[in-house]
Amino acid sequence: MNLRRVIAFGFALLLAIGVLHATASPAGDANDYAAADAQILKEIREHSEAMENLEHLSDGIGARLTGSPQLKQANQWTAEMFRKYGLSNVHLEPWTIAHSWTRGTAHARIVKSAEQPLSIAAAGWSPGTGGMLHAPVVYFDAKKKEEFEKFRGKLKGAVVIYQEPTSLSPPKPEDSRSEVVRAMQVPPPMKGDPPAPSPFAVLQEAAKARTAFFKQEGVAAVLRDSNKPHGLLNMTGIGGEKFEIGAIPTAFVTGEGYRMLFRMLKHGPVEVELEMTNSFSEKPVEVYNTVAEIRGSEKPDEVVMLGAHLDSWDLGTGSTDNGTGSMAVLEAARALAKLQLKPKRTIRFVLFTGEEEGLCGSVKYVETHKSELDKISAIMVHDTGTGRVLTLGLHDNYQDREIVDQEIAPLRELNLLEPSMQRSFGTDHASFDDVGVPGFWAIQDSAEYSKTHHSQSDTFDKVWKDGLNQGAQVLAAWAYNTAQLPAMLPRRPAPAKTQVARPDAKKNEEANANAIDSDIESARPAKPDPVSEMDMKILEQVKADEPELQANLEFLSDHIGPRLTGSQQLDQASRWMLARFQQLGLANAHQEAWSIANRWTRGPATGRVFLSADAKAREAPTALNLTMATGGWSPATEGAVKGPVVGVAVEKVEDLQQYKGKLKGAIVVLNRPVELRAPQNPMLTPWGEETIPIAFPKSDKPLDFAAYMKLRTAELTFFSEEKAAAVLIGSEKWFGLLNMSVSGQNYQPGVIPTAYIAREDFMLLWRLMDSGSIQGEVNIAGNFSGKPAEVYNTVAEIPGSEKPDEVVIIGAHLDSWDLGTGATDNGTGSTAVLEAARALTKLKAKPKRTIRFVLFTGEEQGLNGSKAYVAKHQAELKKISAVLVHDSGTGKVLTIGLMGNYDARETIDRVMYPLARAKEIGLAEPTLRKESGTDHVPFDEAGVPGFWCVQEIADYDKTHHSQADTVDRVRWDDLTEGAQVLAVFAYNVADLPELLPRKSPKP
Repeated sequence: MNLRRVIAFGFALLLAIGVLHATASPAGDANDYAAADAQILKEIREHSEAMENLEHLSDGIGARLTGSPQLKQANQWTAEMFRKYGLSNVHLEPWTIAHSWTRGTAHARIVKSAEQPLSIAAAGWSPGTGGMLHAPVVYFDAKKKEEFEKFRGKLKGAVVIYQEPTSLSPPKPEDSRSEVVRAMQVPPPMKGDPPAPSPFAVLQEAAKARTAFFKQEGVAAVLRDSNKPHGLLNMTGIGGEKFEIGAIPTAFVTGEGYRMLFRMLKHGPVEVELEMTNSFSEKPVEVYNTVAEIRGSEKPDEVVMLGAHLDSWDLGTGSTDNGTGSMAVLEAARALAKLQLKPKRTIRFVLFTGEEEGLCGSVKYVETHKSELDKISAIMVHDTGTGRVLTLGLHDNYQDREIVDQEIAPLRELNLLEPSMQRSFGTDHASFDDVGVPGFWAIQDSAEYSKTHHSQSDTFDKVWKDGLNQGAQVLAAWAYNTAQLPAMLPRRPAPAKTQVARPDAKKNEEANANAIDSDIESARPAKPDPVSEMDMKILEQVKADEPELQANLEFLSDHIGPRLTGSQQLDQASRWMLARFQQLGLANAHQEAWSIANRWTRGPATGRVFLSADAKAREAPTALNLTMATGGWSPATEGAVKGPVVGVAVEKVEDLQQYKGKLKGAIVVLNRPVELRAPQNPMLTPWGEETIPIAFPKSDKPLDFAAYMKLRTAELTFFSEEKAAAVLIGSEKWFGLLNMSVSGQNYQPGVIPTAYIAREDFMLLWRLMDSGSIQGEVNIAGNFSGKPAEVYNTVAEIPGSEKPDEVVIIGAHLDSWDLGTGATDNGTGSTAVLEAARALTKLKAKPKRTIRFVLFTGEEQGLNGSKAYVAKHQAELKKISAVLVHDSGTGKVLTIGLMGNYDARETIDRVMYPLARAKEIGLAEPTLRKESGTDHVPFDEAGVPGFWCVQEIADYDKTHHSQADTVDRVRWDDLTEGAQVLAVFAYNVADLPELLPRKSPKP
């Protein structure tokens, strides 16, 4: 990884040499929204009433079961609050359920073989037992309909359990951000194709068949596993979307009680006593959605919606499911109304009901408003508890992604992650998305939701204030920004009409929670897929080749060693790689020459600083040695030079004048040390921030690279004019590890002798300078060839079988810096490319397009080899479908970075999904982030889809460019996975019907 990885620290004069490719912010200009958004965020941050309102809803009104008096009271109270906040068109929209249901008492205990109490709660819309039941317990383990027959005649009068429990202990660690790091979901059907059969349809049909069999066989009651620890119960309904009386008395039992029943059945007969008393309304009951608006000032007939569900289950008080969402919507309405921002479009706030029984209230809303759906731009729903909103789930609405990125760009202080294409079928947005309205949902920090959800623990004391208010900020800003767009959000092309099966209740432990990608895939008609079959073979072949991959990297690192551009070792490595390609039988294996102005050979760099001595005692000054290394292509000092050590730290060009006349002969220490933030998982880095796995200065503002370059250029010019003796740049790494980059432009000598020093020495020098003047001595050595030299990119191919003139490239850089042996930067990427070539060759792959393998050189000094390649191949750039580069060390490849290529995103999802489905890889959904500093960038700048491997950190912040970059730092399993990703990407892109889309030109 090149100099770009060093510059980000603000340490280097390296910016002046012009090799920086600045990281772009997310697409779009957010200035239109920024001022209003700042007001919105401030209003909610300083004056939020969300907690106060939620406390009243939770404690003053309580649980809000659909059809209950409490829910109607909540409807009326929220309508009153909307009116109080100044909203218009506030009203309740009625819809009808067949029966309301009132929970009665529920008691159970085990009476045989030992007496044990059981804690239970009747499932919603369950009938009572009609008295005390005394019945045997039967475990119904049939998984398929044909297996039911073994229970024929054996269930009459029995209490049945049918779920195989999982262990509650030790508890699984709760990953609060699992939704954003999970493997990519199965992509949606192709545009114009019918939608995949709903996984819920398959699961619900199985549940209906099981219930019908139980009813036919005379089952007395059903007990279901709550699957929660610590005595927590769970809840869902059995009355369906029509709110009918359930077929069989059903109750949830605590996880502990259910497991006890399951264990006891293994040792002999078990009998229980069970009684439930529940009641139903005799007639249908009206329920209501609460609706309010802020009328649009220019296009009032076009609507942006915010939603949540006001109903809840009744074991707790419905605080986190979904009092939080409802009050976040109410708070968004309050803030927007108070600020009188006058959105162009109408913003409509809807609190749905009947969500817990199957999104029923939002379905009814859609039916009632069928004629105006074409005028609804989009809806955002908040419904996953009290955790902060991590990002927006766009539910396969690829066409809206770029616009949404623009909308959230001003919300930097909220630390939103990259928007996701994830689908969720368990919140009210899905009712709108099903009919073509873009339906989005808030992906949230889990915040103990697995415990509070539907349980008696869902109470006000579990609410996280900051998370609630941040959710309201996200809703309000998104709604306003969407209302201000020049046009309504685009729709996804409608698929052919099919019957949509809905979950009976949100995120319950039955059909809904089990509706995962495997269910979606199994629901699709099976058909031969040669590409997927080849992908599986590729994964197996690369894994089998791991010993060869390891041997190759060990030889490259240990026997050839560091590969400085222009060095004999790099020439040797290029010849060795060419021989490996030829040995594999690859076609057109060759080297492509390009030139550098000078070879450069590192010399020793030494330095010391003199501490003050006791003059009276006539003691000599104490000298402390510095750990340092000459900067690449730095001129030498012509021997040891002594002089004052002067720290230079400025924020503006004009600040340099304070050093005028003070730097002649000085050893300049550039920039004060700053506090650094450690790199984090790239998938968890806020959208718009750097994701390269190195440490960055802590800052509330993004780095302005243009201004930074201007300042550094001025500094270099100033140091040269002032005749400073040398410049020392502090490493960002601790424990004596150095960093490295260039100090000269285009392989010419730099303007001033430059060296990197250990961070510990860097900190020491500034402490000493702050306490008084100090003297130092440095000797910076290095040699130049004085004439141009040829270096080489190494190239080989698998020719395409149908479109050989169209090309897919996978690449890495073979050169390295020379403090270590270049094992992880970038021996790992180079040998992963070699392994991808080996696996595809062994499998006799016949891709439709040519797959080209390129090992670039000169990357570390500014992507020069890839720039030379692009310049040489101008005539064929339009025929290159894509380039994927592996160059962030030894960490696992998490996903693919698409450099803002929104048009290619959906296609790449299909290309990469086999790697998400493979459990050992579990690739996350591709990112649209823009990152520079690797060899995909020159291709991207030339209009070719240029992509990069987004990788785990894996100590890259320590090994990168340092003496720790050695083969013993390599994680072999992760390197193997990287080779698998490269090979599958190359083969699948080569097999696409068309070349990958280029980025759309910007107006």
